[in-house]
Amino acid sequence: MENRKYYQVVDELASLRKASPFNLRFTQLMEYEFEQSNGLWYRDAIRVATLFAAALLGGAHIVQWLSGLSVPPYVELGRLGSIGMLIATYVYVARSKRLIYQHLLVNLNALVATLVILSFCLSYPAPFKHIFYTAIVFVQIFVFALIRMPFVSAFFGALVILAVSNAAIYYSGTPAAEWFFLTFFLVAGGVLSLVICYRMERDARESHLQSMLVSMERDQLKLQNAQLKERLSEDPVTHLLNRRTFENAVLEKWNRAFHNRKESALVAISVESLKQLNQMRGSEAGDDLLKSVARQIKKILFESDDVAARISGGRFCVLLSNASTSEISRRMKRLRKGLLSISVLQEDDISNAGIRISVATNVLVPDAEGDSRDAIVRVMRDVEPMFFVDNEQDADVEALLAS
Repeated sequence: MENRKYYQVVDELASLRKASPFNLRFTQLMEYEFEQSNGLWYRDAIRVATLFAAALLGGAHIVQWLSGLSVPPYVELGRLGSIGMLIATYVYVARSKRLIYQHLLVNLNALVATLVILSFCLSYPAPFKHIFYTAIVFVQIFVFALIRMPFVSAFFGALVILAVSNAAIYYSGTPAAEWFFLTFFLVAGGVLSLVICYRMERDARESHLQSMLVSMERDQLKLQNAQLKERLSEDPVTHLLNRRTFENAVLEKWNRAFHNRKESALVAISVESLKQLNQMRGSEAGDDLLKSVARQIKKILFESDDVAARISGGRFCVLLSNASTSEISRRMKRLRKGLLSISVLQEDDISNAGIRISVATNVLVPDAEGDSRDAIVRVMRDVEPMFFVDNEQDADVEALLAS
């Protein structure tokens, strides 16, 4: 887990829960990630709201015509202009990739729609104008609650709408009691819309941060599981496979070699008298020798199907898959040369103590009559005797490797 980023998200979450409604922002990079993650939601919300608002304005014209009501031409022009702006905003949101001006356009559409509604209020007598005043509350709910604009932008948009509405009510000569009632109604609608806007934005930001934490923790858990699986499958000293993992790998590789009708070679390597070395120089010297042997083994693992393991103690096993006889011979020569170059084995006291490395090979030919499910049994059965070669057999092996 990227600890720095994880704790940064934790700090952002703690700050968000303490932040005022006017300070609901992240650091620059995280704010950008938040906007990107919510971009599709904003697009859909704005498109739905603009289409619905355009349909309402158009539907109001039909209702007005059916009711026999008429308005001045400038009001109709204002309605057509508002519908045009709503459609233009829809097209911009649908085609724009970055949505730089979406909040400005939403506030501008809300202001124009409010002006159109107020023009209807000034053109109609009561009770029709009161019905249109209530429509301003719907504008606020659409803009600040449904679209879920940033709270700062929504707050200033609500102030502008409230100021314009009060100016229109005052200009129309509305009685004081009626003006007080309408103002209270508009303020209550605006406050309610802003509260919803604040809660939705805060919840969205908190949900975004929590999803980031869950994602990072899930990735960390996957990494830890992979590391644990790797540690459980490896010998801790040589970082080769352990015996259990080697057996599982051999079954898969052997089946593949069987189907490809390719020969494989089983190589057994034994560090003899390893216990004596540990007694003479300590366990660290023994571990260093095992690591040196493992390094030489890794140099001959060319193919993806080649596997090597430390079986136990000073015993190693290597399966060279899908290799020709000449290729196996070439790799064995390289392995022998590498093992002979291990410096600690050249020292006199080590040599006199009988500490040496024995190597044995067995070429495995896929058996058409054999059962691949028994491959592990047969392979491991062939390995065990190879670790116990007497002096005469060992000489034969050395001769084979030297040829």
